[in-house]
Amino acid sequence: MQRTNRWAPRKNRFPVEIDALVFRSDGSKVAVRLSDFSDQGCRVESDADFHVGEKFRIAISRMGNVKAQVRWCLPDSAGTRFLTEADF
Repeated sequence: MQRTNRWAPRKNRFPVEIDALVFRSDGSKVAVRLSDFSDQGCRVESDADFHVGEKFRIAISRMGNVKAQVRWCLPDSAGTRFLTEADF
């Protein structure tokens, strides 16, 4: 993906294919696939709609639960940044 001037700088992410579950604040859960990953965030792919600013937990096998916030959205994916406990 080519970056344009409107994207905020971030660390490079590494391509992955990881199935995970997103637990939303309303109690619902959504099956997602993580398609890139770094120590600061990840891209989630799903048919579900996400919204910029939305916060949720991502359950990742062998890693546990990670808290994240949506930074950008497309119809089939969203970019997240990982949060600390204080941010959530």
